[in-house]
Order: sequence, then C-alpha cells, then structure tokens
Amino acid sequence: MKGRYENRPVLAPFIAFSAGALVSTVEDLAKWDAALYADHILTKANREQMWTPVRANDGTVAALDYGFGWFVERYHGSRLVQHTGGTPGFSSAIYRFLDEELTVIILANHGDRVIDHPAIEVAGMYARSLRRPSGRRDPDPAMSATIKRAFVNLLKGAPEPEAFTPAMRAFLRTTTSKAWWEWYAAQGHLQSMNYFDSETAGDYRVLRYEVELDAGTYWVPAKVAPDGKIAPIYWW
Repeated sequence: MKGRYENRPVLAPFIAFSAGALVSTVEDLAKWDAALYADHILTKANREQMWTPVRANDGTVAALDYGFGWFVERYHGSRLVQHTGGTPGFSSAIYRFLDEELTVIILANHGDRVIDHPAIEVAGMYARSLRRPSGRRDPDPAMSATIKRAFVNLLKGAPEPEAFTPAMRAFLRTTTSKAWWEWYAAQGHLQSMNYFDSETAGDYRVLRYEVELDAGTYWVPAKVAPDGKIAPIYWW
C-alpha cells in the first residue's frame, strides 16, 4: 500500500468460504492436476461437461466462456482451461493446456498482481507453440483502432454499448465487470497498445495486444464476433 508492503488483514472463513478459506501448496495442486487426467475422481464425460462453456436458458452464449468453475478458451490452437483468484495478500492461478498435457500453477504472496501473464510465459518455456510471438504485422488496423477506443472508454468508466455484443453489454452492467475495470483504471492511463498476435476461435477472432499503463505492461486479448462487435476484453 502506498509503495510499501504490509501484512494483510484477517479474512474470516465465514466471509470467504472456498474463495479464500482453502490452504494448499503447489505440490498438492499438482496431485489434483494429475487426478484430472484420469478417471479416479471424475469420468472423461464429467470433465468434458466441466470444460464446456455454459449457455443461458434461452441458448445464448455468455460474455465469457465459462464451464463449471473453469474459464474455457483456446490459446494458439490449444484447448486451455484456467482460473485465477485472490484475497488480500494472496493470488493464485492454474492454467491447464489440455492438448499439451501441460499445467502451470502459481501461488503468490501478493494480492494486486495479474499472474496470468507469468503462467503463459512459463508455458511457453516448455511448449514452443505457446510462446508469445513478436514483430507480427497487424492484419486489421481498423479493428484494432476500434478495440483501442473501446478499451480507453472502459478505463474511463464510460463504455460505448454499441461496440459490444449483446452478451458483453449485459456483462458490463454487472458488479463483477465494474470491479474489474475499476481495478484496471487504477493502474493508470494508457501509454501504448500494440498488436502482437491473433487467431481464430470458432466463429470469433481473438486479437491480442501488449498494453502499457502507468503501473506496468499487460497482455490484453479481445474477442471479435463475425459482425465486428467486441465480446470480452480481458487480461490473460
């Protein structure tokens, strides 16, 4: 706080429940990860159901692809399921690249850092296909300009609804989304936003950017629908 570290306050279990009342180690989580490659705890059908994005009751897709407790996406063509979390003083991440059978687990004694980025960096050390590329030409500068404008307006707390898909518009009205972007805005003003990577994920395009804010550098992907509307903009 204010440029110095301090001990976190007590977070009572009856407040946090499973979101913060679990104590584990990387070694124990590695055992859990290994169990998810076999049928001892969950069957293959159970796992596939867990890693399938849910839909609303009317069949529409959500703003974020989320299964049963896992974010579900693709990264460089590989199936990726992941989740991060944190409480005051602590952050954690588990990234499972299913096709490579590669998992990265990070536990940190810091409550205000995006640790998705080192998870991706570590994965790239072990699988060349997962390394972040650099020096690629932007295939769609006009779309990148639209995404940049949408990003800046989100930082200002004044999103342009017409730039987003219906599902994303609904998500932007939630408390969760507002908290995300308030945290992002606290990292300072946008200094630069440069394209470095893209791929196709189903009917969507995913364009990734290196974003520099006052507080540091972040990697920000944006998913774009076939009609050019922006689905989520996130930071992993």
